[in-house]
Amino acid sequence: MEIVDKFDNKRELLNKTAQRHEKIKGEYRQSAHIWIVNKECKFLMQKRSKYKKSFAGKWSQTGGAVAEGETPLQGALRECKEELGLDIPKKEIELIFSFKREYDFVDVWLVRKNIDIKKLKLQEEEVEEVKWVSKEEIEKMIKNNETTPNVDFYFNMLIKLIKEYN
Repeated sequence: MEIVDKFDNKRELLNKTAQRHEKIKGEYRQSAHIWIVNKECKFLMQKRSKYKKSFAGKWSQTGGAVAEGETPLQGALRECKEELGLDIPKKEIELIFSFKREYDFVDVWLVRKNIDIKKLKLQEEEVEEVKWVSKEEIEKMIKNNETTPNVDFYFNMLIKLIKEYN
């Protein structure tokens, strides 16, 4: 059972915790989405495990809920370690934007790193497989409904911001 801190609509801590999937109007949790991009401008995508309750078998970025007592940065680094077996140094991850959904605040992080995906240790209950894909391949995956909805929601904004940072 994952326990998360709860926040108000201004992202002020409510001094309250709940199970990750508990949804109460006016209360929010924090989530971390991590995009890993290599020097060829390909993105590391992971296929959600067939055991997942939501979006099983869909492609997505690394990420998940920020646990109780964690900062969003700590949550992002933990998700990389848990899902991929990947230790990312703090200096190699940057916050590129945040947004609010109906029940959570989402921080989107960027890691620029060349990774040998054959050496990753995937968390079976979360991740079925990983692959490097180009922007065009992700756009095709979105069009073919192969990705989670959040990829479609903000992928173009992510690309624009990456170009601005280069």
